[in-house]
Amino acid sequence: MDKARSNLYKTRMSRLLRRTLFPESHQYVVPDAAWTRCAFTVLRAGKAITAPDHRIARDSYPGQDILFCKAGRGFVSSEGRTISVGRNQLMWIANETPHAHWPDESDPWTVLWVRIDGPNCAAIRRKVFGDGPTLTTILKPSEMERWFQELFDVLRARDDNVDMALNHLVSELLHLMATPSPRHGGSRLPAPLRAIVSEMQHAPERPWHAEELASVTGLSPGQTRRLFQKYLQINPRRWLMRERIMMAQRLLLETDERLGTIAERCGFCDVYHFSREFKRSTGTAPRTWRRAEGT
Repeated sequence: MDKARSNLYKTRMSRLLRRTLFPESHQYVVPDAAWTRCAFTVLRAGKAITAPDHRIARDSYPGQDILFCKAGRGFVSSEGRTISVGRNQLMWIANETPHAHWPDESDPWTVLWVRIDGPNCAAIRRKVFGDGPTLTTILKPSEMERWFQELFDVLRARDDNVDMALNHLVSELLHLMATPSPRHGGSRLPAPLRAIVSEMQHAPERPWHAEELASVTGLSPGQTRRLFQKYLQINPRRWLMRERIMMAQRLLLETDERLGTIAERCGFCDVYHFSREFKRSTGTAPRTWRRAEGT
């Protein structure tokens, strides 16, 4: 074996024998298990500088693991997909399904990670990512690193208000993941969907038939429906109904108009249809809602 190959072999073997390092490692047990039915918490969090052969694989596990790649590269298997994760990318792992993660042997990753738990995490995950891969690129990685440092400080101190602090931090993390752009007012929605959402918000009383939606988006009715489902987790009809109900709530509070007039202004065919949909959405009949809100 020549000298160059011998050095390469020794270097590779030393890397393979290197242990994964955890410069930060924190655990937390919620005092009252009922807390996670109403608020979020953090079960574990830390920083890992991984060895090339480091691998985690589970059939399922409590909570939801979220990994932020600070350096290097790795792979995550979750929900039947295997995804490459690089620097400044964040991956949310669906722990309720079989999952695994491991570093790229040629460039092992350094990750900041957190395991959260709380009410219906799977629904929150879908709200952030839709039905696609649960991977996002963090456009302001310094903000994500600041968030993790604050989390480590809270877990290290464990003050009397730790549960409220962790709930707040998880909410902030969700916002950081969903933020589409450093520019204020940016949107994660594709341009055709942004266009039709804007048009419908300005005129929810219109019927907005499939052909009319397609004329605004430039897509087929089927493609438009799929965009709504993917990015908003709702079909166009239900989204429009929600806008009409919010318009009706404003009119119930700000005017003395009769229910029939409000129903017509909001695009409902009659008072019966309006009352049925209003109660379905709010749990309260329009007249009762108006009285309860003080008008």
